[in-house]
Amino acid sequence: MKKLQIKELTKSIVKHDEFSEENLKWVFENFSRKELKLFKCLLLKEIKNNNVTVSFTGKLNDENKTKINAMFPNRQILFKCNDKNIFGGLRFEYNDFILDYSISGILKKILNNIRERI
Repeated sequence: MKKLQIKELTKSIVKHDEFSEENLKWVFENFSRKELKLFKCLLLKEIKNNNVTVSFTGKLNDENKTKINAMFPNRQILFKCNDKNIFGGLRFEYNDFILDYSISGILKKILNNIRERI
């Protein structure tokens, strides 16, 4: 199977959020070792590209959850509450981007800025 076909397969799996044991068995029977490694890497990347992780402490009301869902249309939103690394605020992880609007994230930025100026 060619790289492009494997990539399309991974996109389809993530888009439809479905991959049966029968399909998995077919992949293991028909893919070479090299193709399996590529499949794994592309599948993990596609899952990461499709998900947004929102970390926070405390509770997030339905209105705020609706706003966050609107910010990332067609993406799976994973809400991670009571993150011990966050004192308040929100932290978004999307693809390779991190948008840190937490108090701890802001404090780290301030401290790094001070260290750079000393």
